[in-house]
Amino acid sequence: MLIADLSYLEQITDKKTILGGNSVLDITANASATGDNSYTLTETDVILKNKSKKTMAKGKGTALAIGEDPYASVGVYYAGFDRVKVKTKSKEKDNYAFTVVKAKAK
Repeated sequence: MLIADLSYLEQITDKKTILGGNSVLDITANASATGDNSYTLTETDVILKNKSKKTMAKGKGTALAIGEDPYASVGVYYAGFDRVKVKTKSKEKDNYAFTVVKAKAK
């Protein structure tokens, strides 16, 4: 097939700056315990918002383990943000362990 008139096509040889990016905030929570009366709880929540060409994020992760050999861990992964604040609270004893992480990213 031969097309004779291509004048309606746009020229794309000009250099143009493309602004953009990908901002990610991910929170994972893990908890484990053994024994007859063991109990585990994990909860994560992440909210991403775009405000005036800027992405902001808030996240929280909680891990709780009650029983024998308790283990509670929360991990935070982030990319594409200029400022990130992470607060961690953690405690472990013989029969319980918990970790709470709060993150704010701009």
